[in-house]
Amino acid sequence: MSPKTGVLGRFRALKVSALVGVVALLATACSSSNGDSAAEADSSPGAAGADIVVGVGVINPDLDAFSATSPPRSFYAYPVWSLLTRVDTLGEGAKVVPGVAESWTRVNDLTWQFVLRKDLKFANGEPVDADAVVYSTKFMLDPKNEASIRGKLGIIKQVEAVDATTVRFTMSAPEAILPRLLGAMPIVPPKEHARVGAKAFNAKPIGTGAFMVEKFVPGKELVLVPNPNSGQGKALPASITFKAIPEDAARVAALRAGDVDIITKVPIDGIKPLESGAFTVYDAVEPRTYVVDLFTDSGPLTDVRVRRAIAQSLDLDALVQGVMGGKGQVGQGQLAPSFMSGYCKDVTRYPYDLAAANKLMAEAGVSGLKLKFQTSQGFILNDTLLAQAIGEMVNKLDAVESVEIAPMEFSNYLDVYYNRTERADFFAWGMSSSPFVDASVQLERLVTGYPQHNIGYSNPKYDEWFGKLRSAEEGTPERQQAFCELSKIYKEDVPSVAVMTMPDVWASSDKIRGFKVDQAGNPAWELITKVTG
Repeated sequence: MSPKTGVLGRFRALKVSALVGVVALLATACSSSNGDSAAEADSSPGAAGADIVVGVGVINPDLDAFSATSPPRSFYAYPVWSLLTRVDTLGEGAKVVPGVAESWTRVNDLTWQFVLRKDLKFANGEPVDADAVVYSTKFMLDPKNEASIRGKLGIIKQVEAVDATTVRFTMSAPEAILPRLLGAMPIVPPKEHARVGAKAFNAKPIGTGAFMVEKFVPGKELVLVPNPNSGQGKALPASITFKAIPEDAARVAALRAGDVDIITKVPIDGIKPLESGAFTVYDAVEPRTYVVDLFTDSGPLTDVRVRRAIAQSLDLDALVQGVMGGKGQVGQGQLAPSFMSGYCKDVTRYPYDLAAANKLMAEAGVSGLKLKFQTSQGFILNDTLLAQAIGEMVNKLDAVESVEIAPMEFSNYLDVYYNRTERADFFAWGMSSSPFVDASVQLERLVTGYPQHNIGYSNPKYDEWFGKLRSAEEGTPERQQAFCELSKIYKEDVPSVAVMTMPDVWASSDKIRGFKVDQAGNPAWELITKVTG
């Protein structure tokens, strides 16, 4: 596909209608992150006890909450698992609220103490107590268990039970926002988890969330039903069934046919037709930055001039307007979006300048580059189309001979992310701060030796500033300075290109009531009802 007849060329024909759809969407549905819609003002209340079917782009191969904290895994892991704390992002702001723990205290710079609820039990009868928290934390910290959340919580040096309902965490360095980070910490029943093993447990986890697993077909289907042992209140639906439908058009068709009640990742050109058909569209912006990883320890991308040239070859405005129909926010040379704690107004993106980019490539002495771009399919809205459009832009550089786009089946894509298989020249990833909604979570991924998806980048100055960030209290000038210094280094070194903050577009039938998406990109499944008859 040549640049003249490529993805952006095809989308110009759709751009006007898509933007009209966006205007109509904003008139009929709330564009804020809570996902409130006109349907909720309908005088016909939905009935509790309905079976809700949801079409999603992908379903993970397991339900392991130790593996990731962001959508889509969090769609169905967090409603099931027990979490030490929870980050409430359904309203305004992002508040840390009780989960398994009901309160917490910072004893000193390196020590936090948590008091647990006394009334919780797992479905198998085991108590949700200090021993369960200690067991779960030690499992997470053990490198052989490959828990992805260890990247966020590996600063924990020791965990101990003070008594049956009190747990003490000791850090290797100060961490001012530990209670927020522990919103990703799953708690398992120790005896059952040890008896069946992690793999079997993750296929049908036992927790104290609003739901429990009734059926799970990895990668294809998941059925959740209300949990009688819920510590999070009663779920209104009788069941939530997730069906994997990777193709955008097929998800829209399933909604129109009534085969599903709700779909995620509505394609931009599908918005207006759905609204015209009396469906409800919900528009939000995820705390997820679409990045293209560039850093490598071999090949032409080791030269920072080549990476800067690639950054300057990307017309980010055209990507947001052309491919995304004006949705999302253009990346500003940093991982934090403008609405998130940690955004630095002093850092701006590299300007789109093909001539300057070609000059940098010539200075680096490279030519005839044959590059490969790995992307997901159905994981990120318009993921394949974005990769194709970016590939076309990079291919305009004089030094680039070709850019091969390699869409990957989700499990193979995750193998690259977790460093189980080799990464190509470019790798597209949706870097999320869910559920924490704090930029430190995204910035930490570039610290030397970060366990998961380590692209090999290392800068001692960056590591030093991240240590200062960790020790600074939320909302202080010291913390904001650290955020800015980290973002300046990120822009200077270009380990990846922060392309845009991703839109999050859902749609439902007009029978659905109470559908909300929080600021972390997770629907509140327990609140959904459905008009019957």
